[in-house]
Amino acid sequence: MHHLSIQSSQGIKQAQQPQEERNFRPGEVVTGKITKFFPDNKALLQIGAKQVIAELQASLTAGGTYWFEVKEGGERPLLQVLPQTAGNQADVSQLIELAGMKPNKMNTSLVEGLMKQQTAFTMPQLKQALNLLQQKELQPVEVRKQALQLMLQRQLPLTESVLQAITARQTQDMTASLRELTNTVPVGSDKATPLQQMLGKLAPAGPAVHEQQLVKQIIQEAQAGKQDMYQAIRPSLPAAVPSFTVWQREWLAYDKQMDVGRSVPQQLIQESGSSSNRTTGILPFSQALDSFISEMQLVGKQSPAAQESLQTTLSTVRQLLSMFPDRSLPHEIITGLRTALEPFQSAPMAQDIYSQLAKGNVDNQQLQAKSTELLQLLQVTQTNEQSKDGDFFKNLLQDIVRQTGFSYEHDLNDADATDLPLKGLLLQHAAQGSERAELSSQLLQQITGSQLLQVQDDKQMAYIQLQLSGAPFGFDKDILMELEGRKEADGQLSSDHCRILFYLYLPFLDDMVVDMYVQKKAVSLHIYTEEGKAEQVMRPLQQKLKSALNTFGYHLSSVKYTISNNAKEASYVDTSLHAVHTEQKGVDYRI
Repeated sequence: MHHLSIQSSQGIKQAQQPQEERNFRPGEVVTGKITKFFPDNKALLQIGAKQVIAELQASLTAGGTYWFEVKEGGERPLLQVLPQTAGNQADVSQLIELAGMKPNKMNTSLVEGLMKQQTAFTMPQLKQALNLLQQKELQPVEVRKQALQLMLQRQLPLTESVLQAITARQTQDMTASLRELTNTVPVGSDKATPLQQMLGKLAPAGPAVHEQQLVKQIIQEAQAGKQDMYQAIRPSLPAAVPSFTVWQREWLAYDKQMDVGRSVPQQLIQESGSSSNRTTGILPFSQALDSFISEMQLVGKQSPAAQESLQTTLSTVRQLLSMFPDRSLPHEIITGLRTALEPFQSAPMAQDIYSQLAKGNVDNQQLQAKSTELLQLLQVTQTNEQSKDGDFFKNLLQDIVRQTGFSYEHDLNDADATDLPLKGLLLQHAAQGSERAELSSQLLQQITGSQLLQVQDDKQMAYIQLQLSGAPFGFDKDILMELEGRKEADGQLSSDHCRILFYLYLPFLDDMVVDMYVQKKAVSLHIYTEEGKAEQVMRPLQQKLKSALNTFGYHLSSVKYTISNNAKEASYVDTSLHAVHTEQKGVDYRI
């Protein structure tokens, strides 16, 4: 094998401005081309997009392309020429054979992809990756190939378990897995298990309820002696319904208990990872409140138009029954009520009225009472939805990250066994050999894959990916967020220079990508959808968005809408490019 010494070429212009100097790792395999000879056994060598001067210690051919293996790193790396067959052109099949594998179409495609992306790898890593590529029972070959390329880019362990986690993250929807597991976990006879409770939070029946605002409203009414919320929640209370006096006393006592929590410094509350009411006190009538919240979610998942139609119809029914309590409702009113109730069949309260109407033996007094209860539920749901502000969604996002267990291993020593996140509960569920444990394993792989790909950074930039269940936001599919940000001197991300992409699937607008770019407090948005109705829906909201940004010292500079056949791929941040394709400054090499 031949050795060469490479010296830096200060006079050769870089292909692009470097972000960070790249140092070769011992064992790394690179390909280079001898483009020109100079006196004193020196030659111009092209490695990727970089040109350097090589001091030759062996006879090579101008125009020849060779495989090199890094024997020593440092300021003047020592590169060793790998054996190759007749001819002076490095061939992918030669490298595959050196790794002890056959150069078939599948293997060649993997290595060509690595070379195209300029992904660093060693010969042992290449052999491990090629062996994993052969395991057909794991995933389709194209999925495995993409996952292995990503694993090598991120320098992740090349093991079967990591490959399964990455492919699960890339190909499966966490929201669907959560809901499937929710439907298969057996319900106990007494109360929900911790796993069931956590699944209920991460895969609720509808959009997450602003529980803090709901509790605040209950307390305010208790202080004022009002009974609106009491009457609304009353159908969810146990058979022995407490009087309003008891209800009022319990909530006032809870508010007094909460005063102690409010005296705790805000920093300590934030460090605890949650600002939920349930972490600072025992919530009165918690089971009834959970049941009522579930009803709110089932009602709230329907469109605002459907909610308004049902609310109008119920108001008409109540008014007619109040005016004519002894008369049957007109046929057209009954038909209109059934039509308005149809979208809400999943909500027990609405389904109860609908079934009574279908039977045709409706008691006016009972119908009026049930219509009043459902109307109150709709009103509370709408008021609660309107109360959702930026802080609510920020807290919800933090809660979902914590409850999923993305930092489970990091927090393991400080974890409370009675308050485990989903990952910890799934590990318990799988270890117990519970029924349908394969669903737990599948969800565990998705969470682990998300953890492995979550953060990637270098000296100047950081890249973060978050895949979250979309159910708490009222979405049927996952939310994927990709953040690219500049690092400050203290290592924190700059909020003045960053780019965030949101990959969403909205119930009425389908696939959407929101590309948000922030430069010196100026915010520009580029929204990609597969249909043009998004602009019609969202343009009226731009002024509200502009005002909200101004409140925090930001300026909305532009909003652009683009219709694309594939919104998900129309705008994509390939963070690996920033980590792998950084060009080096001039350094001395030895080959």
